[in-house]
Amino acid sequence: MGRPDSFLQYLQVTSHTRPFLHACYTDGQHSRVEHHAYNNAERFMYGLTLGGEYVSSASSTPLSVQPLLLYYGLNHYLKACLLTVDPGYPATAKVLAHGLSTRKRKKQQYRFLEDDIRIQPHGLFPHAASHLFGFSVEKEKAAMDELLRPLPAMRELYLLKNIQPGDEGKAWPELLSYFAVLYNLSMLVRYEGDWWGEMEQMRDREDFVFIVHFLQSAVDQVPALISTWLKDRHLSIQ
Repeated sequence: MGRPDSFLQYLQVTSHTRPFLHACYTDGQHSRVEHHAYNNAERFMYGLTLGGEYVSSASSTPLSVQPLLLYYGLNHYLKACLLTVDPGYPATAKVLAHGLSTRKRKKQQYRFLEDDIRIQPHGLFPHAASHLFGFSVEKEKAAMDELLRPLPAMRELYLLKNIQPGDEGKAWPELLSYFAVLYNLSMLVRYEGDWWGEMEQMRDREDFVFIVHFLQSAVDQVPALISTWLKDRHLSIQ
């Protein structure tokens, strides 16, 4: 992981987060702006701090631990971002679920790139998609290859395989793609330990290269994308 992002560091003190949230809530015409800005400042700051610590720790842990740290780091980051547009988050327990699901028992001859996740109607994923990106997923499920191929960080790897990067369908915001792929990888290390262990030891599957490259990219890309989103939010309320 590179040097800390300047804007994420700037938001590490309440004297900066409170005015930022105050401006966000004023722009969104929310009620009780002062109250929410004061009460959410520390929650927002801690979300960014925990997100950064989880992601940073992933760069120095075994491969099998990285999906969990990166996934939950991104969870913290997204929840912090949600506080800039939804001062009452979480309003219900429904939005605290993952918002995604996947088959826990994998088929024989399982291939990660062919696996898919299903989008649920409630939870962090659809809530973040709607509130942070104004994005709605048109399909009930998405394949890993479909999510990985449009990512700029994966472009060179696909080109080396003589596969044209990009996607013909509706492109997802990068952060949502990272969230979905990391969710699936975190499920693999939790429930498919034998498959993961064989993949690491044997290295006879193409999945290994794509997974390692994706995880390495996530360490840098997740904080960078979060910072970009927050900077854009900051500029939009000036």
